[in-house]
Amino acid sequence: TAETAVIGLADFWSSEFNPAPIMNQLDPKIPRIVLSHNPDSAEPLQKWRVDLQLSGHTHGGQIVIPGFGPVPKLFKIIQQNFPTFLWSRIPFIHTCCRVVNHWEWGQGIYQIGTNQLYVNRGLGTYPPGRLFCPPEVSIITLV
Repeated sequence: TAETAVIGLADFWSSEFNPAPIMNQLDPKIPRIVLSHNPDSAEPLQKWRVDLQLSGHTHGGQIVIPGFGPVPKLFKIIQQNFPTFLWSRIPFIHTCCRVVNHWEWGQGIYQIGTNQLYVNRGLGTYPPGRLFCPPEVSIITLV
């Protein structure tokens, strides 16, 4: 019989995020699909083979600047490179910067070490609204 391990993990920011117990007991010969809401979990998951990680959480950034990327990525650059008294006046900057550490993984497919990460933009928004970042539903065929 063809087997595939499908592993669901607790939220990356929660104290319950602990992939080691399950990842260490998996048969090394079978394919592994990891469901992890926050794509930042791809970083610690590099310790194990993950054939495909499916994540969301970012909504693709919701507002994207063509040629640059999601606005939260820009906010993070501003927050890291400008004095607090300047960036602290930008509405929502602190909240947007805390959504994920790796906005470069905000949407699409990535090679993280030897693992594959797919981040879906999803259908929802928070707060309401999208610009240059359409909602998406994905169909993935495993072969």
